[in-house]
This record gives sequence, structure tokens and C-alpha cells, in this order.
Amino acid sequence: AGGREVGALMCAEAELIRPFLTLSGTLTLTRRTLTFRAHAASLAAAEAEAAAHSVPLLRAEANEWARVAVSASELRLWHRRRHLMQHVAVEVFHAPRKGAGMSSVLFSLRTRPARVRLESTLRRMGVRSGDSAETLSALRARWERREISNFEYLLRLNTLAGRSYHDLNQYPVMPWVLADYDSEKLDLSNPASFRDLSKPMGAQRPAQALQVAETYEAFDDPDLPKFHYGSHYSTLGFVLYYLIRLEPFSSYAVALQSGKLDLADRLFHSLGDTWRACIASPSDVKELTPEFYYLPHFLGNGNGLPLGARTSGEPLGDVLLPKWASSAADFVTQHRAALESEYVSAHLHEWVDLIFGFKQTGPEAVKALNVFFYLTYEGGCDLAKVGDVRELEALQAQLNNFGQTPSQLFVTPHPPRRALAGSAPTPTPSTTAGGAGTAVLR
Repeated sequence: AGGREVGALMCAEAELIRPFLTLSGTLTLTRRTLTFRAHAASLAAAEAEAAAHSVPLLRAEANEWARVAVSASELRLWHRRRHLMQHVAVEVFHAPRKGAGMSSVLFSLRTRPARVRLESTLRRMGVRSGDSAETLSALRARWERREISNFEYLLRLNTLAGRSYHDLNQYPVMPWVLADYDSEKLDLSNPASFRDLSKPMGAQRPAQALQVAETYEAFDDPDLPKFHYGSHYSTLGFVLYYLIRLEPFSSYAVALQSGKLDLADRLFHSLGDTWRACIASPSDVKELTPEFYYLPHFLGNGNGLPLGARTSGEPLGDVLLPKWASSAADFVTQHRAALESEYVSAHLHEWVDLIFGFKQTGPEAVKALNVFFYLTYEGGCDLAKVGDVRELEALQAQLNNFGQTPSQLFVTPHPPRRALAGSAPTPTPSTTAGGAGTAVLR
């Protein structure tokens, strides 16, 4: 690493985190710029790995991100992030001018004290923090008053809960909202068209719920806490499963499989089949990604990716859509309308309770059949205290591949959204207590 630059407010060792790339280097902040320079050895290792997997895009990304320079005048705000479940990272957002679309860069400072130094330096430079209980409370109140959409609210909650597009292990998570993938026409006035948002994906059907409850009760290991699910609703693998037809995710999927695509029978093939798989077994409990609500391109094989053929002989191309969708664009349009529908507006707080709220952990999570393997939660392990190299590598592999639960934002029941004036009460599959929706940001 180079020495401290003249006039630097801060100079520290850091890692730049991208979806399929980690570069070690030096992060420097002056009154004029934020600069990251990757170490030559780290860049060379990233290039070698890209070559080993025959993925040119990864080599290009490594070189693109090996040096980052952002003018201090373009820095807008920052959010605390976790890396490998440790509170050591910061995502810095920047834009060429106020009101313009923002980009961001994610850094791991490796230790908490180093992160605190970065936060303090950014504050001294006049860059504001996006993390505060006041920010969260104001956001929730705006959603309750219908000043922002369900889509925007969920994206903002993801951001405040530590989710980032730079980290596939903590990619923003969105809910399945529909249960009808077979009708000729989608009826958003029919409650039966919708998924039960008060229940996790692993407990949508009574048979599923019974099985996961029995799994929890039968589990008996003195060294491991009980859990309902050994899998998770958001993992690196699930993100690539959904987005495999879209670059750069196609290249990431190839790299994950050591230079080749997975077997065709295991690739995303049909929306209806995927939904049915998720409600048929408690071992497949994945939720969705934001692209399902705004980006039709991920459903088509516009890049002509050689996805192969299923064992039935059926070739894989575009994702098979429900009968009620005439095209990928039509699916996304109707799916977004479903997300913003009165039914979802009346019940979305119940899903927030499961993913970001008071049913995420503890006795309420047990009652809600919403307990996952302990390493997917904050506090599940402290990598800094693991001395054995093999144990450390095993824990890192677990965290990198098997899901990470978002940071908890609320510790009391989330209030429902205000009903539209003159609208009839929306049928509910369950009753959830209201409350102040106490917000917490760590």
C-alpha cells in the first residue's frame, strides 16, 4: 500500500465490493476527491480468476473498478453496510449534480474502527448520512399517507436495511404478490389472485406450514439453534437464477459454475412453474428481485444465451409467461399494477413485519414460521474472533452462498397503509396487530 497522500483527510486499506469482484486497495479522501486505487497484486488475481473461468466481462470489470475517483462536490450521502455480516462497510452515493440520478460505490474497511473513521471524515466533508431512525420514521409515515408508491417504499426499506446492488449476497429483496399464473385474465379485484403476505413463502400452503412447524419442533442439536428453513429467501444463487438472461448476470452465472452454465433443468424457465415450486416445498422459499416490477428485458433471451434444452427436449429461450400476459412488458406492467393494488396496499405491512420487522427474529418469528438458519442473521458469527483458517473459510463460504437476512428495521408491528377514501375493507387472510411501528437503525 502507498503512504498517506499530502493533504489527505483519511487514507486507509479497503476493499471495493462488486457483485462478483473484490479488489483490495487504498481508499483516500481529500477535500477535493474520494479515490480508490487497487493494489497491483489484487488486480492481477482478479484478472487471473476471470481468465480461469473464461469470462472476459469479469476482467473488464476488474480494470474498470481498479481506480475510482469521485469529486468531493459530487458526494451526496452514505449508508452503513455489512460485509460478510460484519459491520465494516459503507456505500457512498454520488451524482454530478443535485437531483440527478445517483451512482454508488461500496467499500469494506475491514474493521469497525476504520469504518467509524470513514464516517467521521465524510461528515467533515459535509456528506450526510442516510441512516437515522428519523429518516425511517418519516419514510414510513409518507408510505402510510400514500405519498409514495409501494415499490418505492420497498426499495427504500431495502436500502436502509443494508441491501445493495453491489453485493449479490445482500441484493434487494421484493415479495411475490400474485398467486394466479394460470388464468386467461388477471383479476386484481379478486383476493384469490394474491399471495398471502402475512406468511413466509415456505408456509403459503397448510401442508407446507405443518411440515416446517414439525421440522422446527423435531430439530434437536445442542450446538445449533432451531430453524424452520435450511435455505433462505434471498441468496446470490437465486439472484443469478432470475437474472441469468441479462448481462452482467449471465457472466456472473458462468463464473459461478466455473466457466459454464448450469444444467438447463435447473435454470429459470417458467414463472408459473417457479411459483408452484416455491409453494410446494419448504426447501425452496425464494422471494423476488426488483427487476420483476420494472424491467421486462430479464425475461427474454435477447442476447441469445445458449441455455440448452431440458430433459424433455424443450429448448430454453425466453421465460414462459402466465396466460394473462401477452409479452414480457405486459407482464411487468400488470405485475407492477398488482404491487400497487388495493389488496397489496392493505397487506404489505404484514410482509414488512416478516422481512424487516418484529417477526424477523425471536418468539414472533417462531410463531410466524419465519426462522432461518442462525448464520443468516446478524450476530450469528464474529469472523474477527475465528482463529482457525479452515473454519473461517467455511463460515465465509456459508455467508457468501446461503443467504443473509436484512438488518431489522422495526421492533413493533408495522402500521397498515391508510385506506383510500370510500374504499371497502380488503379481505385479510390473517389478523396482525397494529401499533406505533417503532423504528430502529443500528
